[in-house]
Amino acid sequence: MNAFRRYLLALLLALSLTLTVAPRTALARDEQEKEIYDARLEGYQNSVSLDSGSTALTWLLLILLTGICVGVMFMNPKRSHLD
Repeated sequence: MNAFRRYLLALLLALSLTLTVAPRTALARDEQEKEIYDARLEGYQNSVSLDSGSTALTWLLLILLTGICVGVMFMNPKRSHLD
């Protein structure tokens, strides 16, 4: 029973510390400041990162690669590279 009490005490201590620290970290965060994911982009006067655009080029690349993969499947296996 002693081990169970220690486990329960450690669990309650961890839970109480988590619940008391979580609101403080949420308040410390500035909502108006833009989050910077890359440290190399930090410190510039103007925005040096590109705005997120459309995914058209990704889809075109996916269609191209699909065409290449499907095209290879229908090649004649009896032909050699010397033809």
